[in-house]
Amino acid sequence: MNTIMTPTQKYNDLKALVKRSYADEKERNQIWEYIAGYILSPDRTQILEERLDDFTEFLGHEGRLAHIDIIVNALDTTKCDDERCNLFVYAIEKAHPNPWASFCYGETIGTSQELTRFFYIETEK
Repeated sequence: MNTIMTPTQKYNDLKALVKRSYADEKERNQIWEYIAGYILSPDRTQILEERLDDFTEFLGHEGRLAHIDIIVNALDTTKCDDERCNLFVYAIEKAHPNPWASFCYGETIGTSQELTRFFYIETEK
């Protein structure tokens, strides 16, 4: 029987995935704050379902959530975000031939740098 998960269930399952994936408490909290900052409204009172759905593909997988960060010059207009993501996806496919899923969004750091964080499921080899 298929059951439809509510946004709250998805949110809680995602938080549990982060908790089991990152042993270091400081890193776990930092990763969760990054994700929560994306999936919650600016006042943190509502779950933005369309953004939560970006992470839904990670739920129900064996393995752990992992990430790779890249920092780029946000003022460099020679490469668009899609091009940066496509180049990175190609690189991660070579580095992680086992099943993975990716999601990224940029966050401005300071005045000229942008953090792009790619999440994927890391499975046991």
